[in-house]
Amino acid sequence: METPNQLAETKIPQELLQFSCLPDEIIIEILLRLPVKSLLKFRCVSKSWLSLLSTPYFINTQIKFSVKKSKNVNLRLVIVASVSGLMGKMCSVYSLDCENSSVNVDKVDYPLKTPFGSAKFLGSCNGLICLTPMSFKLMIWNPVTGKHKEFQDSFVQCAVNCYIRYGFGYDYVNDDYKVVKIFSFPRNEGKYENKVKIYSLKDDSWKMGEGFDSGYVNAQSGMCLNGYLHWEVSHCRDSGGGGGGGSGACSEIMTLDLATETYGVMALPNCGNGITSWSLSVLNGCLVACCNYDSVRTDMWVMKEYGVEESWTKLVSNLTAPSGRLGYVSPLSVSENGGEVLVRLGTNISLYNARNASHESLDIHSLGYCLQVQAITYIESLASPNVGDM
Repeated sequence: METPNQLAETKIPQELLQFSCLPDEIIIEILLRLPVKSLLKFRCVSKSWLSLLSTPYFINTQIKFSVKKSKNVNLRLVIVASVSGLMGKMCSVYSLDCENSSVNVDKVDYPLKTPFGSAKFLGSCNGLICLTPMSFKLMIWNPVTGKHKEFQDSFVQCAVNCYIRYGFGYDYVNDDYKVVKIFSFPRNEGKYENKVKIYSLKDDSWKMGEGFDSGYVNAQSGMCLNGYLHWEVSHCRDSGGGGGGGSGACSEIMTLDLATETYGVMALPNCGNGITSWSLSVLNGCLVACCNYDSVRTDMWVMKEYGVEESWTKLVSNLTAPSGRLGYVSPLSVSENGGEVLVRLGTNISLYNARNASHESLDIHSLGYCLQVQAITYIESLASPNVGDM
């Protein structure tokens, strides 16, 4: 990985230097704070500008800078609303402590002719989104730069049906983006045999990974954080109680280290007894676990120190839906004090105020009744899905 000294040695365009008496390091710091769309325009100024803004040093540093400042500042939200005429929307997510929670809505420059509404999001990492634009195809896409890469999905031969789970993340050790696909085959007594395939963007190929046995992998897509993918896994048991969930099942977090491609487990917060289910998210650089009590209310927990199970802290208590029936909760963004949370509740996306338990819905239904809503957050970055640009 590059160092600040290496970045400072990057050649600054002469046409910029002649108008500035600032040191090179300060010029780089200024450029890092500009919107990605501005940087893309600057690449067209001259060959030297293009050279500077295309160097791996600058691109990687810009990605790390964007990740670091992504606490609701550089965060954006893609919403796919399936209506009678399938189409997608892209929304800016503003600071959640502002008085006006409305968002600006623009059409996404979707790179394929396939209707955007048919796509399914599989994950987001460093400004890249992994999705399934059509059957038997996957795509890694940067919504800001418009760059994308399509590649074939992969399968295993099997004589019985299986559940499919995905994950998308960044391998920091090998500087590689990876897609993980899990094939879960039901066995006796709530056990599952899992076969795993891993796609390397750098190698542009799939390989068989190490399989494993587990309980039921609930999340369709794993959450990426700190070079690990995370899925919630439930196990059958005879009686209730304990930290994982309700009567008949307990849950834990299964992790996959994308560098070593080895598995681990983490404990979920102790929510006591009750009929519960879990869902995971990554907010403000922290792992978040939502404890759903019989689809009526939800508690949100945050792991303040990654990998330290004792650091689980309740962020939001008793999140309820306006209708009283909560369903699946997917938190998208949260203010630093946890007072306001942007969540997806079924086909609605709303700003939840934890102080007065109120909801303010975002206007995503202006096109008509939404049959299905998907949403995923990402940061604006120069990350490229094309290996030659990395």
